[in-house]
Amino acid sequence: MSKSRGIQRKLNRVTLEMSLKPFTNLEQPAIDKVCAEAIRQWLPLIGMADKASMLLWVADGSEILTWDGNEETEFEWAKYIGFANEHCFSHIQDQDDPRIARPYRSNPVRMTYGDLGRIVSSFKRVAAEQFGVSMEVGATFDAGPEFAYSDFKYRDHPEINRAELGGQYISLKADYTVVCTWSNLHADDAMYAAYPDGIPEGTPFGEFLGRQCDSFLPAMGFDYIWFSNGFAVSYFPWTYLGANYNGSYMPLAEYSELSTKVMSFWDHFKRECPKYRTEIRGTNFGTGMDLAKDYIPMLALYEKGYIELPPPNSPWGALNYDFGLEMTGYLSRIAEIPGDTYPFRFYPNDPWFWQNPWRDLYDREPHDIYCPLAAARVNDEGELEGPGIVEILTIDTEKGELNEGDTMEIIPHLRRALRQAPDQPGLLTWVYPFRELHDAVAASSSHSESVFFHDWFIRNAINEGLPLNTVIGTDTLFGMNDDAAGKLKDTILLVSAFWLTGDNAAYFADYVRSGGRLLLYGAVQDPILLDLLNLKLSEALEGEFEVGDFGLQEDGLSVPHPFRSRKLCHQAQIGGGGFREQIKDANDAFTTSAMNLVQDGEVRVYALSRQLPSWSGGCVGWVRGSLPFENSGITHLPVRQETSLLDGSIVLRYMLQHFGYTVLQDRYEQTSTPALMFVKRHDNAFIYTGCKKDSSVTFRFRTLEGVPVMIGQATTAGVAEAAYALDRTFHNECRVFADQKEPGQVWCRENSPVSTMKLDPERTITVGGLKGASLTIYPPLRAIEEGRVDIRRSYAAREEVPWTRQENRILLNEVSGTINISW
Repeated sequence: MSKSRGIQRKLNRVTLEMSLKPFTNLEQPAIDKVCAEAIRQWLPLIGMADKASMLLWVADGSEILTWDGNEETEFEWAKYIGFANEHCFSHIQDQDDPRIARPYRSNPVRMTYGDLGRIVSSFKRVAAEQFGVSMEVGATFDAGPEFAYSDFKYRDHPEINRAELGGQYISLKADYTVVCTWSNLHADDAMYAAYPDGIPEGTPFGEFLGRQCDSFLPAMGFDYIWFSNGFAVSYFPWTYLGANYNGSYMPLAEYSELSTKVMSFWDHFKRECPKYRTEIRGTNFGTGMDLAKDYIPMLALYEKGYIELPPPNSPWGALNYDFGLEMTGYLSRIAEIPGDTYPFRFYPNDPWFWQNPWRDLYDREPHDIYCPLAAARVNDEGELEGPGIVEILTIDTEKGELNEGDTMEIIPHLRRALRQAPDQPGLLTWVYPFRELHDAVAASSSHSESVFFHDWFIRNAINEGLPLNTVIGTDTLFGMNDDAAGKLKDTILLVSAFWLTGDNAAYFADYVRSGGRLLLYGAVQDPILLDLLNLKLSEALEGEFEVGDFGLQEDGLSVPHPFRSRKLCHQAQIGGGGFREQIKDANDAFTTSAMNLVQDGEVRVYALSRQLPSWSGGCVGWVRGSLPFENSGITHLPVRQETSLLDGSIVLRYMLQHFGYTVLQDRYEQTSTPALMFVKRHDNAFIYTGCKKDSSVTFRFRTLEGVPVMIGQATTAGVAEAAYALDRTFHNECRVFADQKEPGQVWCRENSPVSTMKLDPERTITVGGLKGASLTIYPPLRAIEEGRVDIRRSYAAREEVPWTRQENRILLNEVSGTINISW
């Protein structure tokens, strides 16, 4: 796995993605003009990086499959709007359906391989000569049918779309299929660059594609290849189901067979095309999700050096608003990385279909910039690492437009989010067992059920507002020295209990007993953890439960639901087994029960916390967890149970109350969509970042140090929690927390950094409306250490407001009225 590299202050690379549609004239001056315009529009972003890349969406990869070595040969390219190969889509029943692919303009250019080579060369030359930019150009391969018509895939070699496993062909849908990487080709006598006498019978597809790439990439001038939409990892990239799970049963496959088949493609491909970097988009899901449904062996891909980068965040959230899935997948992918950095991908335009997300799906709201860029990984020195690569899918629209107006709106958000990259862990840090999840499914296919639960429970929790945006892999965590591990002291470690046994369980028990804060979820089996939590195991139960004792504050509802989530239906197969946990010692004074469940008089604990005086402030919380999914047919995403049943993942957010954090939302009714909310740490500030699908949702916050007083906002102090409305997309900085007894409106705003009697400040923030408040202030740490913090009633006041330093913060007592905080 990767070693620490420190915080990246400059991007390694900016990758622009583009189709060939902007090239409406293939004369060389016209080609150069398009290349120059594409680069010029994005220069403010490219300037943040060491180099740039242009990823070209030529067709669907069939241009590689049919490459014959002749630059004069014309090839099919993605010159359509709509679904190509329409026979592959069950939702298209009528040949007059307007969704069937049609040319994007009246007379698209005819494209030859020589033309493509000139376009690739032009990008590199224009970037260097006109802009002084070093630019690579990447090729693409997509396994699906939608981008361009392909005789190779669907007429000449349809056998590559069939996946054999366990002696039979597997599929979820009869119509929509993708290229199966472990398929074998039938013989043909056509001419190919790597097979001038035709394809021999039984040629592995990975071998064929590898040899063709080894010829095509250098001939066209490409520097690397990108595998799109789950190609090379999954035969079922678009659905949460797969070869191992059909929505009703799991496991269905043997790990050794399926993972070996996936790796066979990579072994063949890399043997035939060893000199070119391969990057992958991955599926729409996370590492554990992919392991559970398809046994995708990412660990082996890392350890064999077949890929240098993990897949980026999925762009699927723009289409389904499932940003909890996007964040969960992204965190799971960056926990451990195979090389030096990892990518972030943003989806402003679509060159194939009607949507251009920046305008018609995001409504020009930057939530899919600020939320995933609030995510970061912890390295083995305890430092935060953000992405080193930014990818833009795509810079042109389905009509071939290079819309500079949208570009000018998008780039400032990207630059701001990147410059305010996290540099400390957030409220929660997910300890992701990247290696242990692989080992679990390799040891027994039955473990795929718990691996499935491991990721999907977190997806649901994030969608329910859990502020999780920091991750650390177990290889990294267990390799830390004491100094590095000490940098995690201000975060709560979030850990699944199912993989914690023996030494791993002892590690986290010792962590709590020595003052650490730990929030566990999932079934508990190890005796060490059972003892830590004051639990014992009884008979496993599943099915419907009544919510019994409930000792947590809940979200507010304007319209109370008559069945306000007081029943929970648990399915053991996808929920990490049945409910077994009970309180061991009901008289233990240090155990605080948060939620119990009752079924036919049998009680099971669902959530609790424990904190002993001897633990030096250490605290452990636990939520058993359950998934509110119904068994269903073939769907992209799980189907939610009826809304009268509780989604038990929300309790994970409520349990933060046992650690001193109240994070509540007020919604119109129970079915109203919760907001996503993350707390990013940057330059010692707390940045509250998130988005609201339902813009009427509001928040209530409280921390151990009082209520947050966000810059540019007003709220009420002296009450249990501070209420905030916040914008549809919010990105609010907070450096002041106030705790006072008397209710009153407090506010904070950026002010002019006028010189004081002590210093010429860079910034001044003003806080007002205080009534005998205790304040905790978080200026930049360098300002504290250099003695460059000045707090006064007014700029000209000679008397400073007295304060004391406590580690990375400043404390003030009995403050009333208005103060100016300068540094």
